[in-house]
Amino acid sequence: MTMKLHWSKKVFALSFALVLTTVLSLFAFKSAAQDYNQGALLFPLSTNGVARCARTGRDVPRVYQTQEFGVALRQFWDNEQVYLSIVFPDGRVFSPNAAGKLDGIVDMPPNFPWVAVTSNGGDFYAPFTASATWPRGCYELTALGGSSNRLASGFFALDSLPMGPMNHGRATLIVEDNTTGDPAGLHGATVNLFGRGFAAQENVSVWITAPDGTVIGYPTQFTSDVGSFASSFTFDSRFATGRYAFTALGQWSDYQVIATFDLAAQPTTPNSYALLAVTWKQPPQNTQGGQFEIAGQFFFAFEPVVVWVTLPDNSVRTLPDQYTNIYGEFFADITFDERLPIGTYKFTAKGVNSGRVVISQDVAVLQPGDPVVTAVPPTTDAAPRVDLNNAFGYGQGGALEQTGLMPNDPPAVETLVP
Repeated sequence: MTMKLHWSKKVFALSFALVLTTVLSLFAFKSAAQDYNQGALLFPLSTNGVARCARTGRDVPRVYQTQEFGVALRQFWDNEQVYLSIVFPDGRVFSPNAAGKLDGIVDMPPNFPWVAVTSNGGDFYAPFTASATWPRGCYELTALGGSSNRLASGFFALDSLPMGPMNHGRATLIVEDNTTGDPAGLHGATVNLFGRGFAAQENVSVWITAPDGTVIGYPTQFTSDVGSFASSFTFDSRFATGRYAFTALGQWSDYQVIATFDLAAQPTTPNSYALLAVTWKQPPQNTQGGQFEIAGQFFFAFEPVVVWVTLPDNSVRTLPDQYTNIYGEFFADITFDERLPIGTYKFTAKGVNSGRVVISQDVAVLQPGDPVVTAVPPTTDAAPRVDLNNAFGYGQGGALEQTGLMPNDPPAVETLVP
């Protein structure tokens, strides 16, 4: 039986009955952040068979985006609080509370802990729904007993919801760079969407599938009297690079078409003798939750310096402007929390007055941190964030906040939120 991915103007209008048939054997382990007790068990539960998980080298339960799956806990203490967390394929760690609020682009909701209370027998079960804003790949679920300090872990593989045969009808979809007309462009490009051949005056659902399988909502389009629509938006630096798939589905005609667009990063070339160094600031040195210090020199005195960070997927996060001292120097302590992916980061600094651009030769390599979310209150700032700089003031986090995707010149439409 095939199923078609259909978007409404509220959320995915899908309901599924859960029959718990596939159970994953789990293992417990010692965290990179601290030692936990072993022996508790966690079982992801799904009705969609199994899929190979590269992280474990074995088959694990398969879960589809927008579908329900279960989590069963065993062998914790009786009536104790248990913290449940989700480790994403790229190493980001979220509680189920935060994971349900991702936008698929910036993904910076406050990471409030998710807490359950076990039964008299030390057991617990809860159903969850996999969001379309989660990327494809192998996920790890962790559960930590608040009293026993027992840590359990289990894995599942997330995949896109299968779609049935598409009825193209006479519909077409073109996605192109506004300047070149090519189905490819760089960060900052204005992208046009041209739909043709749909029914007259019908609503057309549009969604974007990112290179990692994340599904990003886009405003519903309303066709003209000849069944066409046009829309545009900017592929800014928040987006990861790679191939994006745009899908348009006529809500009355049922015509469905897909077009792709390849996004690449803007090239940055150093043009000065300014320097930018990156060092580990404090233990746990290069793990999630730790700090990096960036230090720049050979800029103008008392000059504002724009600083940005390139993430492992080539998306960009900006930091608050830094200001040099009388010697043209600045430093800033940057915190990378558990909401950021593991991998290699690069810093770039540009003097606003001098125009000097420098890319750090030293790179920040972020390793996995604690696999559980227990902190109350959680960090609410965007990340990475500036905690301290040479002016002895505190930063306000990255300038990129969670936001929906909106066209440049939207018609009377409503934003789709997956």
